[in-house]
Amino acid sequence: MSPRVTIGLAAVLVLVGVYIVAVDRPLARHAEEARHLLQIPKSEITAITVVSPKGTVDLARRDATRWDVTQPIHVPAAAFVVSDLLDAVTGLVPQTTVRGAGTDLGAYGLDTPVARMTLRTSGGRTATLEIGGSSPVGTALYARALPSTTIYLVESSIKDTLSKSATDLRQKTLGDFANADVQEVRIQSAKGTLSITRLGPDRWRLGGSHPWPADDFKVTDLFFPLTTSNATAFHDGVTDLALYGLDHPAVTVDLTLRGHPEPVRFLLATQGKVTHGVEAGSRTVLDLDASLQEKLMPDPLSLVSRRVLPYNAQNLTALVWRRGGKSLEVRRQGPGFTGGGLSVKEIIDMLSSVSLLDADKVKPLGSAPAGPPAFEVRSEGAEDARFVVAFYPQAGGGWVATDSALGLEYHLAANALDALPRSLASFLNLTQATKATAPAKK
Repeated sequence: MSPRVTIGLAAVLVLVGVYIVAVDRPLARHAEEARHLLQIPKSEITAITVVSPKGTVDLARRDATRWDVTQPIHVPAAAFVVSDLLDAVTGLVPQTTVRGAGTDLGAYGLDTPVARMTLRTSGGRTATLEIGGSSPVGTALYARALPSTTIYLVESSIKDTLSKSATDLRQKTLGDFANADVQEVRIQSAKGTLSITRLGPDRWRLGGSHPWPADDFKVTDLFFPLTTSNATAFHDGVTDLALYGLDHPAVTVDLTLRGHPEPVRFLLATQGKVTHGVEAGSRTVLDLDASLQEKLMPDPLSLVSRRVLPYNAQNLTALVWRRGGKSLEVRRQGPGFTGGGLSVKEIIDMLSSVSLLDADKVKPLGSAPAGPPAFEVRSEGAEDARFVVAFYPQAGGGWVATDSALGLEYHLAANALDALPRSLASFLNLTQATKATAPAKK
């Protein structure tokens, strides 16, 4: 094939790609949206009224993600429930159009709809979905979208979707936020002040005198119950927090959320078998499981990451192993690593092994073990990728690894380093170290 033909085909492929991205996909999306019964963008909706056999409920948008029930009570709404409700309604596609429908709405159950939902936008637009009776054939329901007078058949499940009471729509947990949005956690209790700051998507650091790396799962589990523990009872319109012990709370939780300049504060106090909780500024007190308060008062050490080298892999530039005055260095070169006389596979195995090197137990560092370490490893890179850890074999088997900068010691099993590539294990003389510390046979 000649270069001219090759260049021509490449140009055609580029044009086809541009057409798909710029023309075809938007047209397909618009065509799909045109099939929806309500032509109103979900992001523009600021107010909702739902009328069903469960009563009339009004909702108002508080911000980009949060809603409030405003009638018949004024309480926060469950954001995910409102979002699912809007998805179902704005995404509703009719099964068919009823041809030749007359003006007798009673024939379709639309003179007194079984459910109605009105959506209002910030620009003043209004759209109303009305659900009528059942079709004599099949299970579909009659519906129309005002101000249009056209009658359609829609899936019967929409009736249950719209049958929401204020209780169904209200927020049933103390908090309503996405875990990924939490940037900082600060907890004050009788145990003192615990602060934790997010360093990255799955990386945290404890504050205070010991800036220890924190385990992502343990930190998430700490505040996760705030958004998942449903209340057993609600006390609305509360003006005196002292009735629930919340004027002097046992636990105060401040969460800094992405996109919110001011922290969200939660107050908790346990009375008997119930933990009372309230979001600061709210007039609704929730009765929650009594264990919630205790879960929010952990020992900081219990949150520490057990990763012996808790570096951020993206910021890692080198791993340097040292034993007996000699060094084996593996450094980043382009997208990968090289050096130390190791093959690409051996380097991959080494990085994989180190990233999974978890201790069985982590303790504050007391006095360092006697004698020099068997070897040490240093990780280099940005601030959250710099650690120096010394490894000491134990007489009864196993290892103690110490990080003097962090003030931590890690206790590992005897086989914790078995996954290191053979050439690195040989450099570190792991076989001899293991033999020297193995228990004597009886």
